[in-house]
This record gives sequence, structure tokens and C-alpha cells, in this order.
Amino acid sequence: MTDTEQAVTPKALFAGESALMRWWQAMMLTEQELAALNIRPAPTVYRAELKRAGTPDAALMTQGFRALWLALPVSAREHKPWSMLAWAALAGVLSHVKQQDDSRSFAASLGKINPDIDKPKVSELRFQQLQGARTPEDFYRRLHRLIKQVNGKTHVPSLARGILDWFDEHHGQQALRPDKKIAVRWAMDYYQAAESALVKNKD
Repeated sequence: MTDTEQAVTPKALFAGESALMRWWQAMMLTEQELAALNIRPAPTVYRAELKRAGTPDAALMTQGFRALWLALPVSAREHKPWSMLAWAALAGVLSHVKQQDDSRSFAASLGKINPDIDKPKVSELRFQQLQGARTPEDFYRRLHRLIKQVNGKTHVPSLARGILDWFDEHHGQQALRPDKKIAVRWAMDYYQAAESALVKNKD
């Protein structure tokens, strides 16, 4: 988790985090795990439709996204022209995330060293391509590829916040401080994760 995210722990990283996590868990956890959390399993069609959605617009038309949108508190459904599309993109990407990771953040899970090759799980080139995405469609596709490279395992709340922040910045709502921008936060976490792992290996 970045310094920004650590500063608000254990509070939610963004409005709607609790509803989002329950929605994602309903699709991914076993019936036994869901029973312990008092969550009803989601219909299998939710995840199936979302996984087939090739763009944020396509995700917008799925039953799974509709269930998420209606579960969100009013504070999360901000009256921004792009809010619904941002949450649809988030739903589509999370349909490929199978397991919550113990990394500090989404970007840190990409920068983790693969012990078999002694390199980050996601190459620097792939990471830079994500950072360079200029359209929601390109951003969405690249996220899908990277989630696949980490075997569907990442830090769900951090990924969710990053996607929402990316859409805000894409539509002109820039962070007040340069170090709060999503590209800067992700770069710091990605390279710090790789560096710390290499230092441990040397020790």
C-alpha cells in the first residue's frame, strides 16, 4: 500500500469499498467462505458476462455490473459524467481477479520478483505500457493482461482505487500534488517492490 493509502488505513480507500468487496467476494469465494461472512453467492452469470466484456462499454451492459452499481452507496455514485463507466471498467477487471494478494498495493503485486527468473512478475515494458494508456479501452485491455500475468492475484482495494483515480485524471481531475497522481503512486510501488525483493535475495 502506498503512503497515501497507509495514511487512511483502516478506513476505506474510497467510497463504496465495502460494497465492492462484498460484491467481488460473492463471485469469487466458496460457499463455505461466503456463509462465514454472511454473503449470498452471486449468480455465475455475473462473472461469466463480465469476463467476456472486451471494453468498459461492454461491461456496462452486464448483469454483474448492474448488481454492483445498485449496491453502491450514493457517495460512491458521484455525479460525474464518467463515474458509471469507471465502475463498469472496475467490475470488468475485477472479474479476472481470483484472489486477494497480501502485497502493499496493486502495483507492488506487479513488481514482485518471480523467484524462477529473478525478475518482476510483470516486465518493466508491460508496466510502462499500462502507464502510457491514453484511452479507457487501452487501459482496460492492458489491465486484463497484467492481471493474467500475476495469475489473478492482486490487492483488490488498491486496484479499485487506482482505476477510479485513473478515470478522474483522464477526465481532467488532476491530483493536487504530483506525488498523488496514479502514475507516480504506481511507479513508486512497482519499483520499490522489485528493489526490496532483490535486496532480500542478496542478504
